[in-house]
Amino acid sequence: MPRHARIDFPGAVHHVYARGIEKRDVFLDEQDRCELWRRILSNRDKFDSSCLAWAFLPNHFHIVFHSRKGNLPDFMRCVMTGYAGYFNRKYERAGHLFQNRYKSALVGSARYLLEVIRYVHLNPVRAGIVSSLNLLSEYPWTGHHEIVRSGIFPWEEFPEVCNFFAEGGKTDRIPLYLDFLAAGVDGDCAEGCGDGFEAFHSALSTREEDLRTLPEKESRKREFLDIVSRCSKEFGTSPDRIFNKRRDRGSVNARKKILHACVVDRGMKQASVCTWLGLTRAGGAYLLREG
Repeated sequence: MPRHARIDFPGAVHHVYARGIEKRDVFLDEQDRCELWRRILSNRDKFDSSCLAWAFLPNHFHIVFHSRKGNLPDFMRCVMTGYAGYFNRKYERAGHLFQNRYKSALVGSARYLLEVIRYVHLNPVRAGIVSSLNLLSEYPWTGHHEIVRSGIFPWEEFPEVCNFFAEGGKTDRIPLYLDFLAAGVDGDCAEGCGDGFEAFHSALSTREEDLRTLPEKESRKREFLDIVSRCSKEFGTSPDRIFNKRRDRGSVNARKKILHACVVDRGMKQASVCTWLGLTRAGGAYLLREG
């Protein structure tokens, strides 16, 4: 079957997952984990991106990637190819290290992002590597460990998410965050979503109405993505061609239709829609006139 194109655009947030081939371990010692994290950090800076949550387990890893310039494939290619080369040289092996290509899911709302952060940081607990939430703070291979150690959230540029933990002011943010994780251990996040990447996102999609209790800006982005999906099918072009500013007739007409549907029909801000599409304001205005 043909691969589905990944949806990526400037400002997108992705939950990314990669597992070892035949479920084999991709980390055999602490140096291996350090090497992958080093490559994530160096490529994060290279591609002007950020990592909002992460967890390394013996045979797989998760990261929540903020793609400021719409460059998730380039970032992951550098990280995974570089790490696989390091691993093969170190252990004198050949062939693929990871099973197929990595999996990714687009995170379209603030509430969805909160659920993904909790899911990723609780992964070692669900996998039985760490026996409790208290001990999770001592497990060094998650973003949770860094948050508890430093008291700093890595998602400060997402005020909707930070405000979720700001009821009692800045000094109470970490206790509120820990309560949020604890609810995931005891509640339906841990038991209802299972251990699998697909199972987790499938379970969230069935609760979409619950997740719509979110700020207007995030609700509008979800609406925008729905329109992109419909226009992609209508004009026979993939979402990545729309976001990558391809100039074939189908992609151009799809962008015109998206802009018209969002700005004229739905009353969204033209500047926001242009940013999500990776267009300049002048370019968006031109397409609106043409449309």
